[in-house]
Amino acid sequence: MLPLHRVLTFIAPLLPQTLRFRLWRYLCIRGRRIWPHYSTAQRVEGRMYIKMGVLIRPTEGLVTEFVRKHTNIPVPVVIDNVTVGDSTVLVLSELPGEMVRVVRRESGISEEQSRWLSRQISTLLAQLRAISPPSDAVSGFDNTPVYCERIGLGSRPTGPWSSAAEFHAFLLKQNIKAPPDVYEKVWNSINTAHGRTHRICLTHNDFAPQNILVDEHYNVTGIVDWEAAAWMPEYWEYTKSIFLPWNRKGWWFKVMSDAFPQYEVERQAEFSIWKYREEY
Repeated sequence: MLPLHRVLTFIAPLLPQTLRFRLWRYLCIRGRRIWPHYSTAQRVEGRMYIKMGVLIRPTEGLVTEFVRKHTNIPVPVVIDNVTVGDSTVLVLSELPGEMVRVVRRESGISEEQSRWLSRQISTLLAQLRAISPPSDAVSGFDNTPVYCERIGLGSRPTGPWSSAAEFHAFLLKQNIKAPPDVYEKVWNSINTAHGRTHRICLTHNDFAPQNILVDEHYNVTGIVDWEAAAWMPEYWEYTKSIFLPWNRKGWWFKVMSDAFPQYEVERQAEFSIWKYREEY
């Protein structure tokens, strides 16, 4: 017997959009009575999660389905992705496992487990990075502006840019002003990193401990929340993943640095930009 979410994947597109919208809203209301509400995703009956509202973008469903079809990365099945008026409903299948930050908090993470997680991340994301970009542009998945807290506070959509060089020039418009005693060192770091040739890669762009699911042995069981996915310079997955202050050191910093050891120059440049920029 097929799971309920598989059945609904076939049935939902046959129903009128307004009826689908009401169905998912009803399940959301029921779900909130049973399970806690985290962020924009609500767990509901039938082993599904629903994202609903004006801040949900249809692109997230398109990216998720694209990744599922073109890689072996474990992502949710898109059950429905419908927009009525200015509100979108994205319905996704539940994946096994727990957020890696939860597993780590409850049971800790050993050196061996950390290395294993790094190897898996490197292998899985290599599939994503192997997909040929549609152009040399730095842009959202569908050639739209990029949603990224690193670029603009509050995830204001910004761009696109015609090339990595144009994108780097934009980043430096945020007025990088280092004090005299480190000025030369900072700008040498930035210029060295930005002067390197970077491929454009499909990037999750919000790769963080809350978006990776693992089992008790740190086997990756899912990667979720693809709403910010974009075509970015190849190092961006790494540097964006350690952008938040609490991710710039400690276990997560080590996991990601071991997964992407080739981008130390870009990491140093990004750290300098984050530290000395005057505008956001």
